[in-house]
Amino acid sequence: MNSKVVILCSGFGLGFYVPGLLINNNFMKKDIESEVVVFENYVVKDKRDNILINKTAYHDNFKAALVAQRMPWDIRQSIDVEKVDMLLNSWKENEVKNFIVLSGHWIFLLEEYKKRFKLEKINAQIVYIDCKPSPSWKSLNKYIQNYSDNYDETFLFDYANNEVQYTIGIEEDEVIPFDERENRFMIHGGGWGMGTYRDKIPELEAQGFGLDIIAYKKEEASHKNAANRYFMVDPQWTAWRDETDKKAVFPPFAEIIVNKEPEFVTKDEYHPSFDLAKSCKAMISKPGGGTLIDSLNACTPIILLDPFGDHEKKNAELWESLGFGISYDKWKEAGFDMEILNKLHINLLKQKALTKDYTSEYIKSFNTKS
Repeated sequence: MNSKVVILCSGFGLGFYVPGLLINNNFMKKDIESEVVVFENYVVKDKRDNILINKTAYHDNFKAALVAQRMPWDIRQSIDVEKVDMLLNSWKENEVKNFIVLSGHWIFLLEEYKKRFKLEKINAQIVYIDCKPSPSWKSLNKYIQNYSDNYDETFLFDYANNEVQYTIGIEEDEVIPFDERENRFMIHGGGWGMGTYRDKIPELEAQGFGLDIIAYKKEEASHKNAANRYFMVDPQWTAWRDETDKKAVFPPFAEIIVNKEPEFVTKDEYHPSFDLAKSCKAMISKPGGGTLIDSLNACTPIILLDPFGDHEKKNAELWESLGFGISYDKWKEAGFDMEILNKLHINLLKQKALTKDYTSEYIKSFNTKS
């Protein structure tokens, strides 16, 4: 049997994409053969184009995004059958049976893979990036009852037991001490630039804080306040691609500087925005699973903004309960106190030292099964 591990991601949100690349990078460091496959490469082109249209609409209207994510969506109507056939045939030809699944959309294709080739058992592990299943998982229940019965399930963040189970390690550098960090805050709306983060900027500026603002569009970068810096992901980049010979890469990223064309660059080891996360006093953001991973790796607290759905609401509750984050309103009531953030940073340091690395634990169990 082929020992290669195929990591099944989605480019629909960076929270289902970046963690997959991190896992893949960690496997490479440990000489485990692996590959990242992005679901949207197997979706018909017009449906992929609609994702980009929706992405802009949801950035502009967070309420519309909240309504849309509550609506079940049968992704099978969007699948490119010819491409899927080629994918499943290549898996069979290469005897691929080891999968890590980060998006619920892939379950339809894994079920078809087992059925088509009469495979009694594949070694497929579901990894939930959020501490409760997100919409791509919830919508599955309408079409495949008890979908998880034939899969191992892993939660990185365990809401039921109020604890962190695993981290996905990003780098081995020493964590920057809180006192040595610049008096800056990273503020963003996740991979789709969604949420209430832009509403907070004037109030934070009035406090004299320097902000590292992740813009969604270049025209959002206003350089009226010299203390602010603006960054963005290359707007031409998508996680999916038509060229089959290009490997998945971390989102190209650049600082937006007046009268200068942005130079978008990526890294091999981790997403470039992590360099901002590890050097700021706190991240101000909605509580997506990818942001939680960054928070734990960098030991950078999250000042929690309005969540995107129930799964992010649970993320916020867990992070606040464990002393790793604080709601924006509570921090404001406390007078934007920095010592509160320092205490959260210390709590994260302690947690990071205790937390098992998911990739290392996977390899241990993988070797046991082998």
